[in-house]
Amino acid sequence: MRISHKHKFIFYCNPKTGSDSFREMLNAYSDIKVNNNSKIQGEKYPFYTHISPIETKEIFKNLGWNYEDYYKVVCTRNPYNKLVSLYEMVYKRYPNFLRPDFKKWVIKTKNNKTGGGGKDHQRWRKYGTYALEYFIKDEKGNFLVDKVIRLEDFSQEVPKLFKHLKLPEIRGIVKKNVGKKRKSTQEYYDSELVSIIKKRYSWELKNFCYDLF
Repeated sequence: MRISHKHKFIFYCNPKTGSDSFREMLNAYSDIKVNNNSKIQGEKYPFYTHISPIETKEIFKNLGWNYEDYYKVVCTRNPYNKLVSLYEMVYKRYPNFLRPDFKKWVIKTKNNKTGGGGKDHQRWRKYGTYALEYFIKDEKGNFLVDKVIRLEDFSQEVPKLFKHLKLPEIRGIVKKNVGKKRKSTQEYYDSELVSIIKKRYSWELKNFCYDLF
């Protein structure tokens, strides 16, 4: 996550949506740069890299900071691509015979609560399978962010964001940690799994015009 008190922004690191690249582009303008996934970072600034907006809002309240004074940004990505990217990251060091089948792995994950599982320091894994609406809304369905940027639109939207925040003009889009797939995204899915994805991630598929093809 990145926080700027001067420029009044909060950037949330939604896993596998280009957040590493975004964090680097915002580094020079951030007062708080969180790069640790451990949940407890200290009493004064108890943030962690992939912290959720609902947790952050509560921390701001405890610190006496006005959450609504900040422009809150998060990124999203086609769920079909995002899940493949997360799966390949989780199991990249596993030999093929120890890798779970992609379909079975997806079915076992959740789009909220425990999400993709993992240990306390693996919040990227937990939140990596969250449906966007569960990551950016509170329990009453209220939005806790002001701007959602599609990874696929970085080249157009990042310069617009910098202009909105009154930051210096950005000269180029940073691309970090671009993962590799062993096959095309479409090859990971069969019709049954596509139906599951359409149900679990219906909100973002509809609102951000995503599809498998």
